[in-house]
Amino acid sequence: MEQRLKIKLGQLLTSLSFALDVAENRYFNHSRRTAYIAYCIAKEMNLNEDDIIDIYYTALIHDIGMAGHLSSHSVREIHFHEDLKKEHCINGYKILEKLPLKDRIKEYILYHHEEWEGTGPFGLQGDEIPLAAQIIHLADYFELFFLRKVEDEIQFKNLDSIHRWLNIYINKMFSNEICEAFSTVLLKEKFWFDLVSTNTEKAIQIIEPGKDVFIDIDDLHKISEAFSMLIDAKSKFTCEHSKQISIITGNFATYLGYNPLMIEKLTIAANLHDIGKFVVPLNILEKPSKLNLSEFEIIKSHVYYTKLILKQIKGLEDIAEWAGNHHEKLNGKGYPEKLDERTLTKEDQIITLADIYQALTEDRPYRKGMKPKDAISIMEDMAHRGEICNNMLSDFKQVVLY
Repeated sequence: MEQRLKIKLGQLLTSLSFALDVAENRYFNHSRRTAYIAYCIAKEMNLNEDDIIDIYYTALIHDIGMAGHLSSHSVREIHFHEDLKKEHCINGYKILEKLPLKDRIKEYILYHHEEWEGTGPFGLQGDEIPLAAQIIHLADYFELFFLRKVEDEIQFKNLDSIHRWLNIYINKMFSNEICEAFSTVLLKEKFWFDLVSTNTEKAIQIIEPGKDVFIDIDDLHKISEAFSMLIDAKSKFTCEHSKQISIITGNFATYLGYNPLMIEKLTIAANLHDIGKFVVPLNILEKPSKLNLSEFEIIKSHVYYTKLILKQIKGLEDIAEWAGNHHEKLNGKGYPEKLDERTLTKEDQIITLADIYQALTEDRPYRKGMKPKDAISIMEDMAHRGEICNNMLSDFKQVVLY
């Protein structure tokens, strides 16, 4: 296949870190501010450019292991609970095994909670801990346990209080070398201005290292598959939801005669169509009874976030549309944009039909999954109401029933 789609890796990881930061029980901007802090420390230590890039990328996704049942715990809970802390490091390592990133980035994720004196989850001590993991560890803790406490006064830093905070941990949690480099960083006014929540996104766009690092569509597909697993792992009722929709989408697009590149892009959109569900609380996803109005509004927000997350990545504009429009209807009665047949595309409908069919045929907390023919019968009613395309549904039936 001609690999004509090229995506900036840094931009992709920044967008995915946003998805992690808006997830349930997470802190907005935590991953991106951690990445910025780690970058500043690495630069101050005069590390080479490749090391700085890897530290920055790792910091952006350092909490990727907080998936599945761990999503029910807050970031602070995981940091204070030794078993949860170790589990999320191991989870992150396993997830990164599926991503097209350097092996050492996996190690940085695994060891980013190790402590200088050897009291971390895996008992590594001193220089046994990769330097990058040490830097991310300090950046992570500073963002969570100091910066957020002085959020309203961030532009009026008190260096004495910061040094008192650091002195508690020097040569215990963090090495003296890294603390000294960080102390120099703290003197720079720009550092503090960049950490203001309203400035962080633009600041990291400016400093983003490795801007010339691109991935092709095959690597993008691997990343989308890994994130689809994270999305689906949030609830036992969606354990293979995105995966199955991706399979159906690929088969349907093939049946319709799309070229290989378009089939690949559509399956990537299917993998990521529910990435916005990171924001939806588990108690709503698994509620056994009918959702009330406010709960349904929260559910509806997931497609808004799907498009918001994916639209941040240049080159994925069409994928973002297909993924984010899967609850829109041809008669304009879908959500969240009330799009209709004038703007919805055939590609939007491919994802929509696959999503509706999979949702009807899989078990949900309030009902058992339907048989394929019963699901198609409901979809035929939807077509008669003008919600989905009747002609495309006829083709779709050839794919899933025969």
